[in-house]
Amino acid sequence: MTPPLQTTPAAHMSNSASFSWMALPGRGIEWLWPLQSHHQASDPVAVSAWEHRGRLLLLALLLIGMPIAVNRAVTQGVSDFRGFYQASQFTLSHGARLPNTTFAYYLPSLDVAFAAIAWLPMPIAAVLWYLLGCWSWIGLLRSVNYYLLEGFDEPLRRMITLTGGLLLTPLAIDGLCLGSFQTFMVWWLVAGLGRIRHGRSWSGGVLLGLAVWIKLLPMLGVGYLILKRKWTPAVFAVAIALVLDIVFSVAGYGPKAAWAEHVAWWKEEAQGATQRQLTNPFPIGEDRFTNQSLVVICRRTLTTMGINQGGPRRSTTLLHLSRTQVQVVYLAAVGLLGLGVLAVCRRPGWQLSVPQWSTEIALVSLATLWFSPVIWGYHPTAATPALLVTLARVCRWPKLFWTVVVGWISALCLLGSPLACAFGEMFWTVLALGGLLVWTSRYPRIGITTPSGVDLPARPTDKGCAAAVAA
Repeated sequence: MTPPLQTTPAAHMSNSASFSWMALPGRGIEWLWPLQSHHQASDPVAVSAWEHRGRLLLLALLLIGMPIAVNRAVTQGVSDFRGFYQASQFTLSHGARLPNTTFAYYLPSLDVAFAAIAWLPMPIAAVLWYLLGCWSWIGLLRSVNYYLLEGFDEPLRRMITLTGGLLLTPLAIDGLCLGSFQTFMVWWLVAGLGRIRHGRSWSGGVLLGLAVWIKLLPMLGVGYLILKRKWTPAVFAVAIALVLDIVFSVAGYGPKAAWAEHVAWWKEEAQGATQRQLTNPFPIGEDRFTNQSLVVICRRTLTTMGINQGGPRRSTTLLHLSRTQVQVVYLAAVGLLGLGVLAVCRRPGWQLSVPQWSTEIALVSLATLWFSPVIWGYHPTAATPALLVTLARVCRWPKLFWTVVVGWISALCLLGSPLACAFGEMFWTVLALGGLLVWTSRYPRIGITTPSGVDLPARPTDKGCAAAVAA
């Protein structure tokens, strides 16, 4: 690795007008301009022509996906939205849950809540849902910019937000075209935890509760708040999720039927998905190579379960463990990952600096990919906070910056390789990203040096680094 770039104190001043693009790894990426943060800088920087092109490119990519999403929904293509739409219409008509639909993975109350979209004609509903998905993706980028890149110079935040946004937009568009809830979940998780860190416990609790309601994985965020002894927003988030679930379920199914639907959902999906992948000897839906979850990687590489699929599936079996043995291996791996997350997040909130808060919130979002039994191709949008925070910190190490960028693009390209997917290449990518995120937390912004070349210690914000340099 080359030594960090030497910069003058003025290059680190919080006044964005003094920020030099020459300090970044190559002028070729300065056009990647992000969406504005929640509040404008006190001394805003003029938006260059290249930055306008970056904005237009992001919007163009999102608009290109709209006809694909509508066509899938209307022509019975591969679309989660179509399953949501049909299940919700069935619930509206019959007061019961339509079996064997995409909604089977989610709480029964969502079938009822989705009626707000399902009463519309299919094409109009598909367009509206896609636009809402775009709104959630933009909201996620804005939330990461505002809550997790706090303290960095405004031009750097702008560049990093859109750089990461464009790197992750292919995955986001994939999820938007399918009509998934993923970007909503990640947005509400990050925004909720960010607002709670800023002292907005009630509004943050509402957002986190919404994230828990649409998917159980954000319960990791609730556990994180308990670890930080932030009892009020943790309890409020759980209460919001419970109230929404109870109100919509009882309204749609009635009390007894709602309870029965929840029991069936818990046995077959919430608890049964992992157990099914670890014990079922026959091919199952989760065996598809696009599934990059840890549990199915263990199934593919350590057992012969589902082996009669043929093709690349046969070449991925490295060991022939029994069902009991593979369950032990999986639980041990999950336990190690859990202990790692706890080790990083062990300190109480009052001891954390701004960069440490950013690391932990990004890690909680990333951990939803490590503990989920199903990780389809668009789910790694949960890596958005970790990728953006990491890029912001390593931006003054050109080789490391471009290694991260090229590595991520390579991982996206490898999603087209059945053999690479069979071995879970995206899971290992996000695991490596988590390690790099934690490593860079030692220094909020790697490569900042004093005029004498001595590395600065970790500082709460970029302004703190600038003050230390000036001193």
